[in-house]
Amino acid sequence: MKKVIVHRILVLLLGMCLVFPMVHSQESIDSIVSRMEKHFSSRPSELVYFQTGKGIYETGEDLWFKAYQLDTQTFGLSDKSKTLYLQMVNPEDSVVWQEKYPVENSIVAGHIYIDEKLSEGDYFLEGYTKYSFYKNDTIGITPRRKIKIVKNISRSRVTELPKDSTFRFELFPEGGNLVSGLSSQLAFKATDGRGNPVFVEGTIYQDNKPLCAIKSVHDGMGTVSLTPFKDKTYRIELNNGKSYPLPDIHPQGMVLRLSGRDNKQLDFVVSQSESLPSGSIYLMGQMRGMICCVAKGVLRDSLRISIPLDNFLYQGISEFTLFDSSMHPVAERLVYVRPEKKLYITAEPDKKSYFTREKGTIKIKVTDEEGKPVRANLGLSVFDRAYDNPADPVNILSYCYLSSQIRGRIYNPTYYFDEKNNGRTEGLDLLLLTQGWRRYVWDTEEPHYENRPFLTDEINGLQTLKVKSKKKDGQNQGIEQLIQISGANGNSQFIWTDSTGHFVVDTEMMKALRGGYVYLKPMLSKEFKPALELTDYFPQIDSLKRHRPDYYPVADLSQYNKQEVLDLPVVSGDSTILLSEVTVTAKGHKPFRDKMMGQLDSLAKADLNKAWVCTCPESMPYLNDYNGYSHHPAGSPMAEYRGKRLAPVNGKNYELIKYEPKGRSDGAWVVTDIKYITYNGPEFSEDELLRMNNLWRTKGYYASREFYQPDEIDIQSSIPDARNTLLWSPSIITDEKGESTVSFYCSDINTGFIGVVEGIDGTGLLGNAKCEFRVLRK
Repeated sequence: MKKVIVHRILVLLLGMCLVFPMVHSQESIDSIVSRMEKHFSSRPSELVYFQTGKGIYETGEDLWFKAYQLDTQTFGLSDKSKTLYLQMVNPEDSVVWQEKYPVENSIVAGHIYIDEKLSEGDYFLEGYTKYSFYKNDTIGITPRRKIKIVKNISRSRVTELPKDSTFRFELFPEGGNLVSGLSSQLAFKATDGRGNPVFVEGTIYQDNKPLCAIKSVHDGMGTVSLTPFKDKTYRIELNNGKSYPLPDIHPQGMVLRLSGRDNKQLDFVVSQSESLPSGSIYLMGQMRGMICCVAKGVLRDSLRISIPLDNFLYQGISEFTLFDSSMHPVAERLVYVRPEKKLYITAEPDKKSYFTREKGTIKIKVTDEEGKPVRANLGLSVFDRAYDNPADPVNILSYCYLSSQIRGRIYNPTYYFDEKNNGRTEGLDLLLLTQGWRRYVWDTEEPHYENRPFLTDEINGLQTLKVKSKKKDGQNQGIEQLIQISGANGNSQFIWTDSTGHFVVDTEMMKALRGGYVYLKPMLSKEFKPALELTDYFPQIDSLKRHRPDYYPVADLSQYNKQEVLDLPVVSGDSTILLSEVTVTAKGHKPFRDKMMGQLDSLAKADLNKAWVCTCPESMPYLNDYNGYSHHPAGSPMAEYRGKRLAPVNGKNYELIKYEPKGRSDGAWVVTDIKYITYNGPEFSEDELLRMNNLWRTKGYYASREFYQPDEIDIQSSIPDARNTLLWSPSIITDEKGESTVSFYCSDINTGFIGVVEGIDGTGLLGNAKCEFRVLRK
């Protein structure tokens, strides 16, 4: 057996150099690299990870989140996109919240209001940016974070999940195919219908004779080594009585096997059938679209190839593809490399237990794999452990390195990143053998499309004019027009259209007007009939999502909270927002409207309300000129009135009377209707208010809020303190020593609390840590 050793990264900016100067067209390798680069450039270049304040929320609470905008290749911070489109959807994929948030230095720190009308169940946060969600990308995995919503944590109903009788057993030859006469590794995976692992045992039979036993070793997965032959028949008999044939056995071909590994290198063995001639082979290693190394050698019967791990600068899934002498891919193997390349974070409370309302501190320290201090951007949450969701064990490591990289539902993904689990390395290799997938489609043909962003960071629009006079129309073509831009609080700025009527509200202006909606008003007289065309991207997002498969990792689903019927309007498909933020003070109160709409409502009532009250009766007064009712209707004998005209008062009772002429010869009018009302002024819908004021409205940046944290004075208050989240600090920056200290005050809840810290260094290192303490009653 010959051996090929790759000592360094072989990728150059302008081409490829190989270890061995063997005769083969350099252009063939360069063409593969070129196709890869084109393919990857057509895919989204950003990944979004959501860190939330806790895993379970009660209705009526604020959900605090931090979104990390990362480069898909390096996992370093990406500053390309400036706007986050955020949706919260229920399990039926109906939207219950959607807003836009500004991206500041590649980070979004915001909150979502959990409406009291939401039903209990699992919901998903989904985030989209300009460079993370492309129109033609049908294989990408949508950034999602699951949260659980309950009405009351103490009354949350837990029931057993119904038993699932579905059984799924799959076989996966290492590298891709079984080849007659070549030693191969065959991986298998057994699950139920919900993706939960099922332990299996069984026997492989060759021509009805027992050949070897199989047994799952981790989460329903396992492997077995065998040398199959084309002229024999094979099947697997499981102890549960089910039987499965082995995958097709190819009469000849190549097999790629990972024969060994240590902290310094990976050892591969490539074998081929005796009937095949000797020829050059290439083994290419890449990670997230970055080519890290290429080995070249001559294959006769078998060849050992050693890949130094120094070629891989980052932690993650590496993809090794074997090419024959014609540069056709013949086998592929996923391998997880460099698990030590991460942030090592410690979070230590100054005490193991505190008394209620006592001040506490947590000291954070961050180092790299060599123990050197690291300046990192971290988020920290301290919350009641009752709001932890063990059925959804997700963190920044498991999501970025695993869940966002491979398809399918991953059972308990955080297992593979917990150093306490001794079998995690072997378990992760089994996962990649069984659930790994090809990110890149090796095809000599060029892609038939160029994938490009369709979302925009800014607000784009078009102003059109319609005038009756052709003379005026010609005079105004090609002239820049002024548009007033107002925020939800009524503050405003001005922008100009270009000569074609197009205009842009940039992100800086959106930040200045931040508060929810942005209102636009053409500064032209009505004779020009100005109209604005604005694009709402949320319906487009909803439409595109339907063509992309949803994947989300799962854990132990033996318990769950029963999903109730959603008792509020929901919209899915191509529809828009369902809920805006509401301020609930009592039943029956209307949703809070921003100051801008409130001002428009007041102006409309002042300008359009012509109702008045006469002093004719001594008891209940008449309300005049209101919805066709009047005690002194115009044109009637009673029209003349010389008394005082009083303004109606909200909340006061009035009599309405309607007089109409009924053709009497004496000209008298008769009473046709009488009713009584409590006056509340005229009511206008938001659409009516916008039309009345020649305004257009579109989503701006959602309003910002600060997480409430009591100070020394607040904590002395006699008011009960029932905070279940003691601290939410999304912007912790460690110093040159890699350290930071944060403080908090305990509430009146005496229970166990959890502290979760996650973060990045900005260059590709990720990390997380957890701490616990108790709060005791004094």
